[in-house]
Amino acid sequence: MSATYTHQGLPEGVKPFDLPDMLEKLRMRLGLRDEDITYIRYLLRKVRAADFQPGRICAVWEAAATQAADLGFNTRRITRIATRLETRGLVLRTASKGGRRFGLRGPDGRIVAAGGINLGPLIEQAGDLLRLIRHEARASERLRDQRQRANDLIKVIRALDAEGALEVARAVFPRLRPSEVNDPERLAGIIEALEAVLADFSTAPGRTTEAAGSDSSGRPDTNPEKKTKTCMAGKRRETQPLHTTPAQVALLASRDLRKALELYWSAQDRGGHLSWESVLAAVRDRVRQLGISGAFWERQCDLLGPDRAALCLVIADRNAERTDDYRVRDAARAFAGMARKEGCQGGIVNSLLGELIAFAGGQQR
Repeated sequence: MSATYTHQGLPEGVKPFDLPDMLEKLRMRLGLRDEDITYIRYLLRKVRAADFQPGRICAVWEAAATQAADLGFNTRRITRIATRLETRGLVLRTASKGGRRFGLRGPDGRIVAAGGINLGPLIEQAGDLLRLIRHEARASERLRDQRQRANDLIKVIRALDAEGALEVARAVFPRLRPSEVNDPERLAGIIEALEAVLADFSTAPGRTTEAAGSDSSGRPDTNPEKKTKTCMAGKRRETQPLHTTPAQVALLASRDLRKALELYWSAQDRGGHLSWESVLAAVRDRVRQLGISGAFWERQCDLLGPDRAALCLVIADRNAERTDDYRVRDAARAFAGMARKEGCQGGIVNSLLGELIAFAGGQQR
């Protein structure tokens, strides 16, 4: 490698010994160890302030054995650290072919050539590292805000005097611990679902409530007469009988659900006509795979009837595979929202089932 590798200097406001502090903040992202940052601090003490001026070489050429003795490491450890730092693009090893390290400074103190550990790549990346630190700080702040929002929603739902509210919340977020969620997108989906639960269970007679958009496959109902209806938790609505056949369910099922249907069709129906018993058994398996609690599933079966609850699951599960406007991010949360709306308003399954049949038919053409 070139013994005359130069750099363009540090960004304005960044000092040489800010570099290890920056690496410390990004240690996990960069895959660095404590010993790597200790080694960088050591190297920075071996160079001069003038070496950080633009267009200069900034390098250390002391022997690895000397460095190991200074740090209380062995030589192999120093080599492993230098290799790791070079792999991360933070230093450049510029020793001669035989591994001999050397360095030469001119009369003005400027390094003319150096074979050793060149810090130029780290200096060049300082601006990018600084931007990454700022980005992570903003992301961390947003994540804290999201967790606080989710916690606030959970507290309000717990305080509601509404039967089943907490149970539905657990269906969409079983552990109810926002601190365990590190994915902002997933947390946003959880917040959306919790807002929908709160809106549903907070509705009072004679008062309209506009729920936050939930991750369900139902379209917003803009009928003002329906908005004033009260959803009574635990009360099952009278619904129109279903005319969907098990064969239609198989055509509408997601890939994973279809595998379960084929298993039960072969084992229980002996390859004959697919039965509702096999459909319900396959759906129960899919419920467990999606992480929906057994208690919540049984409650929906009691409220809606097993067949209608199964169709809610089939629709939500299939819509999770879609890429159009009906796509849902999380089938379990979509199922909870759809089942709740079906129990409150009725007609949700019929309308969405018709849309899904049309969608599936279009795909098969």
